[in-house]
Amino acid sequence: MMKCRFAPSPTGLLHVGNVRSALLNWAYAKKNNGNFILRIDDTDQSRSSKEFEGKIKENLSWLGVKWDKTFNQSERIDNYNLKIKKLKKDGRLYPCFETAEELLLKKKSLLSSGKPPIYDRSSLLLTEENIAEKIKSGQKPHWRFKLNDPIIEWNDLIKGKVKFDPKNLSDPILIREDGSLLYHLPSVIDDVEEEISHIIRGEDHISNTAFHIQLFEALGDSLPKFAHHPFLTDQEGKGFGKRLGSLSIENLKAEGYEDVTIINYLINIGSSKDIKPETIKDKIIDNFDIENISTSSAKFSEFVLQSLNADILKNYKFEQVSKRINFINSDLDLEKLWIFSHNNISFLKDIIDWSNIIMEIFDINDQNISEDFIQIAVENIPEEPFNYESWDIWTKSISEKSGLRGKNLFMPLRLILTGKDKGPELKNFLPLLDKQTLLRKFGKT
Repeated sequence: MMKCRFAPSPTGLLHVGNVRSALLNWAYAKKNNGNFILRIDDTDQSRSSKEFEGKIKENLSWLGVKWDKTFNQSERIDNYNLKIKKLKKDGRLYPCFETAEELLLKKKSLLSSGKPPIYDRSSLLLTEENIAEKIKSGQKPHWRFKLNDPIIEWNDLIKGKVKFDPKNLSDPILIREDGSLLYHLPSVIDDVEEEISHIIRGEDHISNTAFHIQLFEALGDSLPKFAHHPFLTDQEGKGFGKRLGSLSIENLKAEGYEDVTIINYLINIGSSKDIKPETIKDKIIDNFDIENISTSSAKFSEFVLQSLNADILKNYKFEQVSKRINFINSDLDLEKLWIFSHNNISFLKDIIDWSNIIMEIFDINDQNISEDFIQIAVENIPEEPFNYESWDIWTKSISEKSGLRGKNLFMPLRLILTGKDKGPELKNFLPLLDKQTLLRKFGKT
């Protein structure tokens, strides 16, 4: 069975960058009738927190991302230790005793000589006696993974053919001096254990994948398929950096973005397809094709995201929001309010502003609206209850009596009724009013 996974570290809030990885894995698995696994990478106990882990799961659940299985890496230390013993026994993990300062000096020396800063593997020359003496003297080793010589290559589902020559790579450190594990080792061990078939992640992991491929082979497992998507950038093509904090899912949710807006945008941004205001998640997934993702960085735009949110609200039927707008004045007909306002809101909460306009009386003294026009409008108010034909009946009568047409007819009415010079269709506004309210707006009661 196809299996994809998302593996966040619980050290902060989910932002649009890492959620994009989650959504791509989730959509790919769901479209192909596979499983989606949520792995919490919490081996760094000093930085990980249950609070952030809870927020990660809460935000994914709010988006509608359901996982078939979840687990924490901190629960699997015994299994990691078993695999570490195997790699040490096979000679793929070897101890190194250089300090950080010594490694930095080696790096500077190589760079000053015009050579690439690749680890020289001097620790492989240590005998068992040398190692024992160093440990006895109190030195603690870090452990490197010995890369084999054959060219490392794979056919990336996004990048195409990718190739690395191990001779140009340093043997990666997998275990620190204090015994803590770096990302690589537990990640690959878990991918083996969970039989992950596809790994979709950011392009910053491409060189890591070269290491991981040899780790998969060293652990005796077949390789998953890999896909590396480009980073999101701002409109100037620069990385987000610290700005990603303000683009957390927690913040976007609080601002009022729809879950389907975020899914739609992040799954399709940077693809060869136009982003359409689809309101049904299953249709977004059906239309998803990983081959459409560009190899170039996609430009994230908050303006486009907000425009998409507005377009999605326009496509909502009342039934899709009826239970979510019951915070509005219960005396109002919410369906009529939705019909009136939904084409002119960016967020669902904006409907409050339009609901307030219904009863609000606006000062029209500065609008140069003639008293004759006001009198004609009041005298020709149609019969109650107002319906969706009432507006045409009313404006036709006013036009016949005043001789006004077009903007000269409609603008004064809009200003009197809403206090704004643009907004929703007023034919959808009258059914929300009664004659008494209409007279108050014209200053006649």
